[in-house]
Amino acid sequence: ESGGGLQAVRLLRSDDRSLWRSTHAVREASLRTADACIADAQQGEAGRGEAEAGGAEEGPQWRWLRNRRFNAATNAFIQVAGHSNLFERLCESVIIKQSSTPERAAYEGISATPLGPFVPRCLCACQRGEVQLLYIEDLTARYRRPCVMDVKVGTRTFLEADAASTRRRVDLALKMLAVDPAALSEEEAAAGVTKMEYMRWREVTSSSATLGWRIEGIRRARGGAAASHYPAPKLLREPEQLEQAVGWFCEGRPAVRRAFAARLAELRAALEASRWFATHELVSSSLLLLYDGDPHGAAPPGLWMIDFAKAAPLDGALVLTHRAPWQPGNCEDGYLTGVDSLLHLLSRPDPLAGECNPSGRSRPSRRARGASQSGAERA
Repeated sequence: ESGGGLQAVRLLRSDDRSLWRSTHAVREASLRTADACIADAQQGEAGRGEAEAGGAEEGPQWRWLRNRRFNAATNAFIQVAGHSNLFERLCESVIIKQSSTPERAAYEGISATPLGPFVPRCLCACQRGEVQLLYIEDLTARYRRPCVMDVKVGTRTFLEADAASTRRRVDLALKMLAVDPAALSEEEAAAGVTKMEYMRWREVTSSSATLGWRIEGIRRARGGAAASHYPAPKLLREPEQLEQAVGWFCEGRPAVRRAFAARLAELRAALEASRWFATHELVSSSLLLLYDGDPHGAAPPGLWMIDFAKAAPLDGALVLTHRAPWQPGNCEDGYLTGVDSLLHLLSRPDPLAGECNPSGRSRPSRRARGASQSGAERA
């Protein structure tokens, strides 16, 4: 697909343990592959522009990229996030995201600060009409069996401009009904809901309003191509429910949980010291938690900030605490409120760590399994 770069990544993902001992080598090989693929894509992009200007057909490189649709079932990151229509795969280590100018600016701004290590690398960007195409590092490429949890952070997940909009949208009503069929009456569904009504509903039916974070999705890799998903995570609201879901995600492995807590503590310290963070509103952004379900995998558990489509610089001399309650005009988003709460949960002992199945892997307690089954019935 792009020469020897992909072969290097395949070698690093093989059973050669000596290559897997260095996480840095895995990442660097992936990024070298990315460079080769991006060069091909840029060549194709240039060929496409020349073809459009001259009325000729587009070049083969761009045609390959345009026709190469991403299969969401093969990638844990996109499958959990639920935005497969916004992504394409360029190669094993790079995802192309259809995005916006604010997100591109956020990646560029963050990468130049001490927060850079906490976000995936944006390797390249180009404009396609109204859309920005971002070539983003695929964080799952370093894991053999990536287990992924997507956590939406903040007590406010809507833009202040959304609060003033009175336009009713049926598509948002359908999204509500897809999660909870009893959320609206027939008349309300037919009339539609405003963006503000929809976002506030998402917050109060989950843990966003009370804890400052909610689980958007959990995928736990299994052997072969199989994977398992936690049922109805977006409806989890009580701390006990979230504890069970996080324990299920970590499979009762204390080392994984401790690694997430340590990484999140480092991120919080970096956020509190960041001028960029203090002067930007960060709405509807997520944390991506990843670890390897393969016990022989060498890449350690990781946690990254993702999704910056609604990140925006503040006007004037306004500075945010990211913990104060939101009032119209103050731009507070509750991001650190969510980080504090999630860190508190991850720092507690895992109640599921004591139970193991015959294979030696931890398994949920009867209480957690019962909650999971009842969640499946609700879903």
